[in-house]
Amino acid sequence: MHSFTLHLPTELHFGPDKGAAFAASAAKLGAHAFVVTGSGSVVRLGYLAEVTALLTAAGVKITAFAGIEPNPEAETVNRAAAELRAAGCDFVVAVGGGSAMDAAKAIAALAATPGENDIWPFTLGGAKAFQLKAALPLACVATTAATASEVTPYSVISHRASHGKSVLGHDFLKPRVSWLNPRFTTAVPAHVTADGGSDIISHVFENYLLGGAGSPLADRHSEGVLLTVIETLPKQLAALADEKLRGDLLWASTLALCGFQGAGRVDSAFPLHAIEHSMSGVRPELAHGRGLATLYPAYFRWLLAHGRATARLAQLGARLFGLTGDESVRAQGFIAHFERWLVSVNLRQSAASLGFTAADFERIADYTVKTYGDGNAIDALGPITRADVVAILADTARQGQAL
Repeated sequence: MHSFTLHLPTELHFGPDKGAAFAASAAKLGAHAFVVTGSGSVVRLGYLAEVTALLTAAGVKITAFAGIEPNPEAETVNRAAAELRAAGCDFVVAVGGGSAMDAAKAIAALAATPGENDIWPFTLGGAKAFQLKAALPLACVATTAATASEVTPYSVISHRASHGKSVLGHDFLKPRVSWLNPRFTTAVPAHVTADGGSDIISHVFENYLLGGAGSPLADRHSEGVLLTVIETLPKQLAALADEKLRGDLLWASTLALCGFQGAGRVDSAFPLHAIEHSMSGVRPELAHGRGLATLYPAYFRWLLAHGRATARLAQLGARLFGLTGDESVRAQGFIAHFERWLVSVNLRQSAASLGFTAADFERIADYTVKTYGDGNAIDALGPITRADVVAILADTARQGQAL
């Protein structure tokens, strides 16, 4: 195995009966919580009232902020940080999905940066990238199984004016404590549940394919996450309120990006995420998981056609789908079997079916290589050039055709 450093500072509480324990731990972070939520479902379903009641019982004062967008906007983050400062809050609590948690991280960081009122320049590719130094303490209550933001150091922020979508990544953005309550995910609709499943598996696909074979245990961990989602998601879509299945997906989400999934492999870029972030920068209404699902088959085909990650794709074919034969046969078979699975969970579509045009492909490619690469290419065991990004997007047209 390759050397690695792993820091897991988040105290995790899993289960519907862990609310009081979560609140007690959150109360140690400060006296006045700035509670961040999305567009209203956590209020309508009673989850926000439940969480705030637990925090209040633990002695915490509450100031609430609602209205985080599905792809959180820098302008909203800026406004929230100003309100936090005015209220005198000393820590942040996110109650919601990945967008609420990502926004809460950015709010916590901006509020802890004196003299700064705009988060966007601090994102990757911005004039102040990597210059953030601290964040207010953060607690999270996850209401979707998708991003693993409840345990990661990452925050993804959009900028509508520039059609940008970029990343903050700092170890101090990791939540101090998180509550994973499967019951809070049972009302998530089918298409959002499927999008979340796609997001989960993306986090293990990235480094699994590009990080090499140096860590057999990381391989088995990643394959376990993939198999859990592959087996569970179709069942979940047929039984949306099944709390046991919800719990399996929620824990898979956390394990997909907690650090174990890549420990001992070579660090690698996240090219799937780079391209998809650029896609949903152009079309902010696009769910991240849906965009990733659109890219998977075309990206896998591109890797195979360019002789990259062939052995890794073949290993997935053998271990996920029981395929035999030589390396090329197993690699191609994996792509075919995985694409059929996408069909089974209503995740197979082309970029064109999502409303993207050939002109959009050019814009997406430009933004991808500029923000996530060196201006000419991003990395995936070698360059993926601007023209390659356009080709991958164009090749998704195959997914608009019957298998």
